[in-house]
Amino acid sequence: MTTYSPLIFLLCLCFAVCVSCKSEPAKTEETEQVAEPPAPAYPALGNEVVAELYAKADKVDIIFFYLPVSVNQEDPATVKSTVMYISPTAPRITTECKSIARISWISDGAIIREADVHLADGCEYLLFMEDSKPVAANAMSQAGIQFFRNIISQVEQTIN
Repeated sequence: MTTYSPLIFLLCLCFAVCVSCKSEPAKTEETEQVAEPPAPAYPALGNEVVAELYAKADKVDIIFFYLPVSVNQEDPATVKSTVMYISPTAPRITTECKSIARISWISDGAIIREADVHLADGCEYLLFMEDSKPVAANAMSQAGIQFFRNIISQVEQTIN
């Protein structure tokens, strides 16, 4: 019986080696589609906030980020019409939408509301800022869209 002991030991060793060295299944390359994180959603400014802005604003400053122009409005009717660019509906925000300008509504020399203007196909809204952070978003009215597109068109004609 002693002659079989080394043989049994050798067979067990071979079996253990075979089991531990079994080949791993071939890894298939999985192309995981990385989902784009959803754009943040912000509440729309309420009608009472817009009404207060309409009543208090006496000046508007608009600074364009990529154009060599700014707009300053002090005429009461023009300032009030600028407030009317704020639509009561919340916009669809995507991460591709870049702001083109910052609009500031001013009362007695102090900024009372600021918003980044977003104007591109499917991105026509105002993103309201407080302490340089977004807090609310409202769709832009057709009058507002037309106003900003007219300014951009006029500036581009002047540049070219």
